[in-house]
Amino acid sequence: MEYLKQVNPDEWENIPPLAELYQDLPTTLRCSPHKNNTDFRRKTPKQATQNAYIGYNTPKVTTFIVIDLDYDGSIFAYHDAGIPRPQFVLKNPKNGHCQYLYRLKDPVSFFKNSRPEPITFLNAVEHALTLALGGDMGFTGYLAKNALNSSHEVYYTGAEPYSLHDLANYLDLPTTIPHTADNDEYYGRNSYIFNTVRHLAYPLADTHTFTQIYNQCLKWCEEQNTRFSPQLPYNELKSISNSIAGYCVNKQLKQPNRRSSVAFRKIQALKGAKGGKKGNSSNGGKARSKKYEHQREKARQMHKQGKNKSEIARNLGVARATVIRWLA
Repeated sequence: MEYLKQVNPDEWENIPPLAELYQDLPTTLRCSPHKNNTDFRRKTPKQATQNAYIGYNTPKVTTFIVIDLDYDGSIFAYHDAGIPRPQFVLKNPKNGHCQYLYRLKDPVSFFKNSRPEPITFLNAVEHALTLALGGDMGFTGYLAKNALNSSHEVYYTGAEPYSLHDLANYLDLPTTIPHTADNDEYYGRNSYIFNTVRHLAYPLADTHTFTQIYNQCLKWCEEQNTRFSPQLPYNELKSISNSIAGYCVNKQLKQPNRRSSVAFRKIQALKGAKGGKKGNSSNGGKARSKKYEHQREKARQMHKQGKNKSEIARNLGVARATVIRWLA
C-alpha cells in the first residue's frame, strides 16, 4: 500500500495536498463540531480547522464525491474492490470506519443552464461507487469528516483528480441494476420529495428567478428528506431542486394552460427513463436476469462458505459491485 500516507491535519498549511484542499472548500463553509448540527460560516483557516465535520460541496456545484464506509478495515476497500483510490481517506481512530474523498477534475454544476447529462452521470457514478465499495447508501454527503481537523486520521494517496468517465470505467452504473425492492424504496423517496416540493414551488414561478426558486426548493427538499431513514444523497436533492426550478422559469409556465402537473410528471418520467432509474422490466430484462440466476446462486453458496466478495468476483468473472448486489 505504498500509495497511502498518513498526514497531520494540524500542519495542513505546510502539506501541499491539504493546502490545496483548503482552497477547494466553499467560500461559505457548512460546518459543525458534531454530525447533526449545521452552521454556515465564512471560510477562514480557523473555521476550516476547528470543526470536525464540513460540507465539501456548495448547493450549486459538486466538486467532491464523498463515500461513507461504515465498517472496520475499510481503509483499503478501494484496493480490495479494484476501484481507483480516492485523494483522501478519513478514518475514525476509534472504530476504523472511513470516508473516501474523491476530487472531480470537472466539477458538476446545478445552475439554470447546466446540462442535465452531467448531473445524471454524477448521480449514477456516486451510486455505483458506493455500491462497489460497500458504502452506506443512506449517507447524504451533506456533512462529512473534515480532512483539516485532527479528530480523524487523515491519509493521502497521491491520486490526481478524476473525471466522471475515469471512475465510470471501473463501475457498473445504475442502468445495469435490476429492478429491486430497494430501488422501489429509493425512488419512492425521490418521488415523494419531488412531488411535495414542486407543488410548493409552482406559485413562485411568476415572481422569482431560477436561483431564488432553486435555493428555496433545496431548503424544502432538505426538510422533507429528514422524514426518511436512510435519506437521499445531497446531490439527489440538488437534482430535484434543479429540475423543479428549471421547469418553473420555463417560458411555457407563463401560459396558465401549460402549467400542468401532469405534463411535468411526464417530463420527469422521461428523464428518469433516460437516466436508467428503473431497471428494464421488459421480457428481455427478465431473460437477462434469469440468465445470471445460476451465478447468483453460486455467489451465495461461496459467501456461505466464507469467501469474501472480491474472491467471489474473481471466481465468477464479474465485478465486485455485481457480487455486492447479488448478496444484498
